[in-house]
Amino acid sequence: MTYETKKSTILVVDDSRLSMMHLVQILQDDYILHTASSGVEAVQVARAVKPDIILLDIVMPQMDGYEALSVLRETHETKDIPVIFISSLDQEVNEEKGLALGAADYISKPYNPAIVKLRVSVQLKIVNQMNLINSLSLTDPITKLPNRRYFDLRLSEEWARAKNEGKKLGILIMEVDKFRSFSTKHGYKVGDALLIAVADIISKQGTQNVGDIVARWTNSGFVVLLHGADHAICNTVSEAIRRDVEELSIDLPEGTFSEFTVSIGGNSSEPKTDYMDLDEFVSNADSSMYLAKELGRNQVVIYT
Repeated sequence: MTYETKKSTILVVDDSRLSMMHLVQILQDDYILHTASSGVEAVQVARAVKPDIILLDIVMPQMDGYEALSVLRETHETKDIPVIFISSLDQEVNEEKGLALGAADYISKPYNPAIVKLRVSVQLKIVNQMNLINSLSLTDPITKLPNRRYFDLRLSEEWARAKNEGKKLGILIMEVDKFRSFSTKHGYKVGDALLIAVADIISKQGTQNVGDIVARWTNSGFVVLLHGADHAICNTVSEAIRRDVEELSIDLPEGTFSEFTVSIGGNSSEPKTDYMDLDEFVSNADSSMYLAKELGRNQVVIYT
């Protein structure tokens, strides 16, 4: 079996077509390349493409490399993308200025192909290491779902997006009923297997639209964020999850165990028109989940 390694993406920015094509020729066999011929275009392309690294010329009309870097650093989508300055200007003076602005490295013209490849390779190794660390810090190691930290980071962004677009946002908070006693009786490995199986069900039912988020919420709990979901949709998705968990079975050494249930609380809000704030949005769903438990578990309660 062979595995294909995904190529990294590089944005090359230079107002000199000859200089740009020289860099493209040096890098094209190893990377996916995008190009821009001005600082303004560089910012636009970087926002759209989100390259792994940017090679940015300093001397350009209208918006030079320094200005472009400042804009990139102030923009949420591009603020963490490493930038390597490329220039024929005096290296020491301009390298100091570029590094002070947040550039990752500096390459002088005329280009030495070997140096260009090495400097790009070093920066991409750093990028890949940081991406791996970031991914591990935002992923639940058992279910492989996003963790609570990731969800909290995304929640405010999606709330703001729903507010700007005038759309509803739904949230479901759920817990596996009597998980602690089950895990204590059968062992943590069997408990983990149950969480993984429930996570698969929730991921299947809770990601109907682009941007929907499913995450691990607590030890035995999960959370789902649903775009464009009113109370009826929240109830429909919740009932689908509840039924599928109710039909779930886990193989144990002593036989098959299938008495699993979840208690689910939901809420829906249109941030642009509702008086409810983000904290209330979440806490009302959480309170509804606990009410579902009090009412006998294996139930859905949608906040109204």
